[in-house]
Amino acid sequence: PQENQKLRQEIEALFPSRDESYSVALLDISPGKPIRFASRQMTRQFMPGSVGKLAIAAGLFTELQRLYPESTEKRREFLRSREIKADRWIIVDSHEVPVYNIETNSFTSRPIREGDIFSLYEWVDHMLSASANAAASVVWKELILMREFGDRYPIGYEEEVAFFKETPKSRLSEIAISVVNDPLRDIGISEDDWRLGSFFTKTGQSIVPGGGSYGNPKALLQYLIALERGRIVDEWSSLEIKRLMYMTARRIRYASSPRLENAAVYFKSGSQYRCKEEPGFTCGKYMGNVENYMNSVAIVEQPDG
Repeated sequence: PQENQKLRQEIEALFPSRDESYSVALLDISPGKPIRFASRQMTRQFMPGSVGKLAIAAGLFTELQRLYPESTEKRREFLRSREIKADRWIIVDSHEVPVYNIETNSFTSRPIREGDIFSLYEWVDHMLSASANAAASVVWKELILMREFGDRYPIGYEEEVAFFKETPKSRLSEIAISVVNDPLRDIGISEDDWRLGSFFTKTGQSIVPGGGSYGNPKALLQYLIALERGRIVDEWSSLEIKRLMYMTARRIRYASSPRLENAAVYFKSGSQYRCKEEPGFTCGKYMGNVENYMNSVAIVEQPDG
């Protein structure tokens, strides 16, 4: 829709003394009220960081629909029953995930270790809720296998290792780019606006070479609109992705305003920072002196509509 000038002025008022790079796209679709849209530099490109994991989520539900086109229950059961052991693809990641001990009925939070076993649904939850890079690489790897082997998926571990060893890297890269970017194109997001190009762990990047990743607020808003309309694959898939976004861990949610106390917030964030040596400067998380990005998407639903 046309931009609402009053809303745009309110957005601009948030940034008078901040860096000029800040970019926002906002859509208000409150029932019973006129649609309001406003933006600030919504086509400006950034490194999307972990927000790009939403593209992997769309890819997962796309491949599940290919495997089980007629049955959402079979897709759900597969997510629950397919177990995957952590191996070299998780290296290196420091993000902590919740690990449940069935014998002691207790939780601990720690980085994923080689040998850990999670269901496919747990892996995708770790990818979005805890934003674990290890989980993102494991899920993306599984998408490549789903696309390549179709009805034969899941294959045995030895065949999987052989496939990634013997397949030309150019072919692996082609499949990898397709499985996570085609779903974005299917909902009308152009390659100029959002592209996921590289695995989230060093081992993943060494096995499957990629390219640059970038995104902008316009594309992220398009994703959320498609989610609300049930058009990321289908209504069932869109709702499952939305559920996963609701489960986001508190450290990533940032929904601390009292105005949001009774609201449902569906959220994903992603950071990207890079440092260089500089006198008197100490590099730290979210304190890059070369790059320092923080990108977030959110759906906010208030009880009063």
